[in-house]
Amino acid sequence: MFCKTSFLLVSMLILTSAGFAQVFNLSENKPNVVDGVEYGYIIKNEQTKTANGDEYGRFEVTFYATNKSGCTKLYSNRTTFLSDESPNLIATFNCNNANGKRFTSKSSTIKARDFYVNATVPDKDGKEVNKSVKAGYIFRNGETLKTSIIVLVPKGDRPVIDCTLNSLPELR
Repeated sequence: MFCKTSFLLVSMLILTSAGFAQVFNLSENKPNVVDGVEYGYIIKNEQTKTANGDEYGRFEVTFYATNKSGCTKLYSNRTTFLSDESPNLIATFNCNNANGKRFTSKSSTIKARDFYVNATVPDKDGKEVNKSVKAGYIFRNGETLKTSIIVLVPKGDRPVIDCTLNSLPELR
């Protein structure tokens, strides 16, 4: 009975956390705007390559997120058992038709930058000292965060990209 109850609770937690992620398809040079942040990608280089006797399209793809909300976004420094690995993850970009051959990628992520504040804290001797303390993560208004990867797709195809947004808790 305990095992079935535990399984049910864990399943509900996973399904509930999956509900926070928003997934949408992206078109080349046509970004999507969600909550004032523009998500998109640009193909910078395109070639044909041969791997193990098969020909593939090789693309250098740059993914980006631009904060056009008019406000700087501050995210809390939280950790939970579901998000310990990347508490600052903003979006994951997946190339659905990439094969990952020859050390190429299938996906990439964009993360918010660390945000530090100066704080007065007691040291081990009880004296107060000024120290830079991590307060969370920041995505400034007008800032563009980007990353590039190389993907191999079947010859004649273009990369098919989707974007999964992570719901970070904003400080207000």
